[in-house]
Amino acid sequence: MKQQPFLEISHISKEFSSFKALDNISFTINKNEFVCLLGPSGCGKTTLLRIIAGLETPSNGLIRLEGKDLTSLPPAKRDFGIVFQSYALFPNLTAYQNVEYGLKNRKIKKKERQDRVREALEMVDLLHIQDKYPAQLSGGQQQRVALARAIALSPKFLLLDEPLSALDAKVRDKLRYEIRSIQEKIGITTIMVTHDQEEALTMADKIVVMNNSKVMQVGSPQEIYNQPCHPFVADFIGSINMWKPEKQMSGKNRIVGIRPEHIQLSHTEGVNARIENLEFRGSIYRLQLSVEDSLSSLNNQIIKADVSAAIISEYRLTKDANVYIQFPEPHLLTYEEQVVI
Repeated sequence: MKQQPFLEISHISKEFSSFKALDNISFTINKNEFVCLLGPSGCGKTTLLRIIAGLETPSNGLIRLEGKDLTSLPPAKRDFGIVFQSYALFPNLTAYQNVEYGLKNRKIKKKERQDRVREALEMVDLLHIQDKYPAQLSGGQQQRVALARAIALSPKFLLLDEPLSALDAKVRDKLRYEIRSIQEKIGITTIMVTHDQEEALTMADKIVVMNNSKVMQVGSPQEIYNQPCHPFVADFIGSINMWKPEKQMSGKNRIVGIRPEHIQLSHTEGVNARIENLEFRGSIYRLQLSVEDSLSSLNNQIIKADVSAAIISEYRLTKDANVYIQFPEPHLLTYEEQVVI
C-alpha cells in the first residue's frame, strides 16, 4: 500500500494583479523529510512558503497535511514553527523568555514550560546564555534562539525562510550542520527556502528547483546534480559547459553539456585546447581552456575543466600550454534547445 504523503502541494498558483508569482506548483513531502525550495531571487519560493504557512492565500490549488485540507485555515491552526531570515526576536526579552513566549501564549503550565524551554535551548547548545538579550548575542546565536523558539512548540512541521543568508560563511557552514542535526534528532518535517545551491545540496533530502514561478525539477541532491532535466537546472546547480553540436542528426536543435570535473585530459588524443588560465581552488585547479581544433564543433569556445594538483604536475600544465581534452560519453548531458516545463 502506497504511503500517504505528509504534506501535499497540489496545483498551487498565485497572482498579484497581472503578475503570476506561482504557476501550477505541485509536489509532495514525506514525513521527517528535509526539503529545500531552491531558486534565484524572484522565482516564487518565499511566496510558496508563505502560502504553506497560511500567510498568503493561493489563487488556485490545495495544501493538504496528512490528508487534511489546510488551504483555508489561518496560520494558528496549521501547527508549524517558522524561523525568519531576520530572526524576529523580541529585543526586550532574554533568550529564555523569547523561547518561552509562544508556550506562554498557549497557556502551557509553568513546569512543562520550563522543561520545554530548557530542552530546546540545550538542543541548540545555548542554555549557558539563556539570560542574555538578543543585542548581546552573535548572529549565529540569535538564529539558534529563533530555532529553539520554533521547536519548543513541538510543531508538526518547520518552515525556514533563508535562515542563514545574513550570516558569514564560517558561521553558515557550522549552522548548516547544526540545523540538519537537530532536524534529524527530533524528526521534524522541514521546508527551507534558499537561493544557495551548496546549502541545498548539503542539507536536503529533497530539492525543489524553481524558476520563473514554476517547478523545474524535484529530486534528491544527487539526482538534481547528476541528472538535471533542464539546462536551467544544470546551470543553476554547480558549474557546467554547454554547447550546440554542429551536426544535428535528428533535425532537432540540441544542447550538449558536461560538468568541469568530468572532463578528462590526455597526452595523445582528444580535442586540442590551449590553457588560458589556471585558477587554484584548494583541492583542485579550475582550467579555462580555449579550444583550438578546426575539426571540432567546440572550436574557439572556452571550456572549464577541474583537475587535481597531481594532474597539473603530471602534465606539467602552465598557462598557454597545449593539451588534449576528452568528453566521456556517460557524463554528457543532452537537451532539446527549447524545453517546455
